[in-house]
Amino acid sequence: MTGTTSRRRLLAVTAAAGVGALAGCTARFDGSDGDGSPTSRPTTAVDPSSLAANGNPASICSAPVVEGIRGIVEPAFASDWSAVDPDNEFVYGEPTLGEERAVIGVVADGAARAYPIDAFWRHEVVNDEFGGPLLVTYCPLCRSGMVASRVVDGEALTFDASGQLWVPPEIHSRSAERGGDVFVAGSRGVPDENESVRNTANLVLYDTATESYWSQLLATAICGPHTGTRLTIRPSTLSTWGQWRAAQPETDVLLPAPHSELSE
Repeated sequence: MTGTTSRRRLLAVTAAAGVGALAGCTARFDGSDGDGSPTSRPTTAVDPSSLAANGNPASICSAPVVEGIRGIVEPAFASDWSAVDPDNEFVYGEPTLGEERAVIGVVADGAARAYPIDAFWRHEVVNDEFGGPLLVTYCPLCRSGMVASRVVDGEALTFDASGQLWVPPEIHSRSAERGGDVFVAGSRGVPDENESVRNTANLVLYDTATESYWSQLLATAICGPHTGTRLTIRPSTLSTWGQWRAAQPETDVLLPAPHSELSE
């Protein structure tokens, strides 16, 4: 891939359908077989060293990080988006957070936070400290969300978007979806029998400590020193802002940049 990756991706994202209104329900994704405790489950019995070679492009491990997409490294929160400038260039769609807009909700230590999908179209990655080091991601091209712990081998890693795109073998991405590691956050907001994660050009994360590449769909490192390591999935809920706030009236909500600080 070349330095045009980010530009191609931005065009594809802009052309994609917006989140829009959600169905009148919420969906919870535990990654824990229903007991609410965060854990990590294997995607399939596969040699992790072969994941990158079997995906597309197979040369992803030799592809450099492409500048352009900057993740959030110092998130800011408020009770709503009343402080957000109507001309904010970092927000996809309406600069106001309407009741019907999609949010990813997380509860930790008796507190609640909401991460609006609209704030991810430009950044895709949020590094937070909430119930421990937290990673919240959204891939506009795949319409997939993934929430996990940022702790790997006892160290809290900082993640960012590599600017590269990679398609994992479909059997692995479907297994990750069925297992609850990733969830659909598309135009209708909640997964149903007619909607699924798109097994297409997927967000490739990298950690700044080792520059290992991580597949968002698989929540697994596919290149570098951490190859084969899986992230621990954290419980999350996909909802509308109105429904989430009704269920969690004391919730905070992520503010987009420039309120939240972006990576260099």
